[in-house]
Amino acid sequence: MSIPSRMLEAYGLGATLYMPIIHPRVPAILSGREACPARSIVLCLEDALAENDVDRGISVLRSVLGNVAHRSDLRVFVRPRSLEMAHRLSGFRDIGRIEGFVAPKVRPETAGDWMDLVATRGLKIMPTLETADFFDPGRIAAVRDVFNMFDPDRISAIRLGGNDFLGALGLRRTRGVTSWEGPLGWVLSMCSAMFVSAGYPVAAPVYDVIDDLDTLRRETERDVAAGFIGKTAIHPAQIPVITEAFRVGSDDLAQARAILDESAGAVFQIGGVMCEPSTHHNWACRVTARNGIFGCRGVPEVSAMEA
Repeated sequence: MSIPSRMLEAYGLGATLYMPIIHPRVPAILSGREACPARSIVLCLEDALAENDVDRGISVLRSVLGNVAHRSDLRVFVRPRSLEMAHRLSGFRDIGRIEGFVAPKVRPETAGDWMDLVATRGLKIMPTLETADFFDPGRIAAVRDVFNMFDPDRISAIRLGGNDFLGALGLRRTRGVTSWEGPLGWVLSMCSAMFVSAGYPVAAPVYDVIDDLDTLRRETERDVAAGFIGKTAIHPAQIPVITEAFRVGSDDLAQARAILDESAGAVFQIGGVMCEPSTHHNWACRVTARNGIFGCRGVPEVSAMEA
């Protein structure tokens, strides 16, 4: 039984840690001299930098690109402030050492331009949806239709900017309340329904109350249930919580393996739960992919990338 490669790659993003490009640990992490707590990292030139730090950030990026180690345990992305900046960065000599760009505030009118850019440069993209127009399901469908015109393998994941969505409402995250329990729940559900069903990997937004790990755990469990493949992190303390939530339960893994068994019957039950391979095949593929990356609860974590 093989794990679907595209799904394995998507779940391999894990908890994606955002760091300002000018953070003092960035050079050591990129060169491999210092371990990174996350499976993927975004070097941010946008919201994480003040306007007067942008030129310095670009200079830092140019200087560290040549030292980016080709590592199987860390995937590196850069988040520019705009499409214009992305064009500038894409001309840097060693830009091909990163996996791609995290595109901010992508809309249906700009999605094609971003996709053209990364295709031309041989990079991938994580488009971020974070503007108020995505409260309209028609706009979600419109940007999905633009993505459908391009090679889907160019999209590492679609990211959702929860704080920006809330900012459009004049709100912010509340301690103890998951995004699914607040006004973001409807948008997250729509994005799950419309993107995941179309085959796109979607990453869940950050929970920015850093010391409230219990709510982060509850929120991430709901993200997993919605079919999201990872979650944004803004602090290393969040990464173990996110990782644990993505680990697979032993009952789910047993059912998934039985569903994917070539000798499986049309309908059967395991532990009082009905299993129907024709209906549950995609779910079983997701479970085996998560197990390949995060492992099974109660079993020491050894991912498929490390095996």
